[in-house]
Amino acid sequence: MFSFLDDFKPYGHWLLRIALGSVFVIHGIGNFMNLTGFATAINVPHMVGLILVIAEIVGGVLVLSGSFMDDKLTRVGAMLLIPVMLVVMYTMYWGDISFTLSKVHVMSGLESLLVMFLVSLYVLLKGNKT
Repeated sequence: MFSFLDDFKPYGHWLLRIALGSVFVIHGIGNFMNLTGFATAINVPHMVGLILVIAEIVGGVLVLSGSFMDDKLTRVGAMLLIPVMLVVMYTMYWGDISFTLSKVHVMSGLESLLVMFLVSLYVLLKGNKT
């Protein structure tokens, strides 16, 4: 029934790659523009915030562009994104784990961060292999 979709399998990774990479690049640039606010929001020192923001931007760019270059670049990009997600999930949600909207987490619960973490892990494991 869905065999016509088999022709598109080699391009399916682009959906995850574009979603993951663009989210990190856009958020990374926004966080860089307000680095003090970002570091304060996640309760980390300014230097740690800077490292996280650089990892967001560089990791996102590598995930987006890695398919045009080397498999290793894609995996390095994903490896940069995973610690960012772990730090943000720990600092923002530890002690108040919620998968739904709340007074504390009005934009989303932990689920969006968890999805980005798992997609990053998938990209790390899969690399450029289709």
